[in-house]
Amino acid sequence: MTRRTAPVVLKFGGASLEDPEQVAGDIRQAQRNSTEVVVVASAREGVTDLLSASARHPHSQVQHGRLLDEIRARHPGLPPVGRRHLDRVRRLVEALERSTAPDPALTDRLLSEGERLAVHWLSARLREDGIPAVPVEADHLGLITDNAYGASCILLDRSRAAVRRGLGRILARHDLPVVTGYFGRSLEGRVATLGRGGSDYAAAGIGALLGASRVELVKRHVAVLSADPREVPDARPIPELSYEEAEELAQFGARVLHPLTIEPARAQGIVLRVRSLDDPSVVTTIAPPRAGRRNRALTVLRPLRLLRLRVPGGRQRPGIVAEVSQRLAAAHVNLVQLYTSSALLCLVLEPEQVLPGLRALAPVTREAAAMVDGPYRVALVTAIGDGILGDLHLLPPGTVSEAEGFSATPRALSVAVPESRGTEVLRALHRALVTGAPT
Repeated sequence: MTRRTAPVVLKFGGASLEDPEQVAGDIRQAQRNSTEVVVVASAREGVTDLLSASARHPHSQVQHGRLLDEIRARHPGLPPVGRRHLDRVRRLVEALERSTAPDPALTDRLLSEGERLAVHWLSARLREDGIPAVPVEADHLGLITDNAYGASCILLDRSRAAVRRGLGRILARHDLPVVTGYFGRSLEGRVATLGRGGSDYAAAGIGALLGASRVELVKRHVAVLSADPREVPDARPIPELSYEEAEELAQFGARVLHPLTIEPARAQGIVLRVRSLDDPSVVTTIAPPRAGRRNRALTVLRPLRLLRLRVPGGRQRPGIVAEVSQRLAAAHVNLVQLYTSSALLCLVLEPEQVLPGLRALAPVTREAAAMVDGPYRVALVTAIGDGILGDLHLLPPGTVSEAEGFSATPRALSVAVPESRGTEVLRALHRALVTGAPT
């Protein structure tokens, strides 16, 4: 980048692309306030779901035929390059049909086509509206990731020179780069996706690489609220979050943000804004913490399962927690939460990981004469906010004493409760910590 003005990165979600004229108006508004704008686009709404369904059923020719028809219908007026991507989808689907074993890299190639089609389709619409848009595919641009197909991480140091050079050339011509979100190129030179919601992460990464003044995540029907409004009808918008609060919110299940979105912005001190395309007043700014501000947000994760591991001798057996964690990690079992006491380890897992988890723990139960109880059906309710330890006295009676597990950090309070009580506890904590209504 050789120009003096730091660019603005605008990321448009799939639902936002339903009205390209509105997107064009939003871009023009940003261009009036900044001489340089870079757009990052998700796949059109529903397209990634279609591609994922095809990958889950690789030998269903009937489903694949419907997939191609639906994807073609969602991208009318594609230019020739875009139509070649439609043909590539067909070839990738045929490769899946011939496959005899799961191939994560092949699946990522297929999933990346949603964003590729979107940027060619959107760029054509923007050019018709008088905006000189140039489609850019992130792997060709030089956005480098690790080799963790399906959930890769952007390697900023390896990506910086190529991304700055490639986008700098387009901006120097006074054109608008429209970059694919969601994927990059792995160290092996193959397509690697960033996980569900990864276009937000890609936008933050590109913003960090360019030294952007801000990154705006433009969504149509999504806002950052104090709770999921389907669970808590009186959930409130949150106008401002610290980087750390937003990261906790994403990690504990709020689907507004990809969990890795915050890190590139925090590393470069870039402001993130999550805003509504339809209602300009619905904005959440994510930035460094500010004294005197108090936010509280609630999430609930379910369905989950809890295993109780009773270890004779407990803390007298050094390294038991590390041993359990290492055995689970070696079996690719992810711990959602861990609660410990002197003789008890409570492990919270996704339901499908219970059996692999029990198999991984079998040597511990044999060698340490440990006993496993469960699994028990639980929900994990979490309250998030800077300084939340000061709110412990506000928790409703029984919330902790009747919980299956409880943990507290300076920024998050989590309680594991019976699954049937998840919504009840979520609403009680929201009343206590957000609305201030009697519990």
